Amino acid sequence: MMGLYWIVNILIVLTEFALALMLLKNYYSLRNTGVGRRLFGVSMVFLFQSVLAVVFYIHWAEMGLGKSVAGPLLLLSLSGLIGVGLLYSISRM
Repeated sequence: MMGLYWIVNILIVLTEFALALMLLKNYYSLRNTGVGRRLFGVSMVFLFQSVLAVVFYIHWAEMGLGKSVAGPLLLLSLSGLIGVGLLYSISRM
């Protein structure tokens, strides 16, 4: 059974994934400009990172790793969410 910390981690990363998708939508029309291409690329990196994080978190939870691993990863997941959230708020300006 998956612990609460792992479930929270996965929910945070899925939220980050949704924000990264919205970033891609915002920067899609700008992808032909120099800055737009870079921002589109950064959005793709965040999207890829989110997918990898979910895969690894599920794998580690199934391996039986507990709070000693999932707890510190909460900080990492939150920092990723904050980063994508800040970039998304800038893209809405």
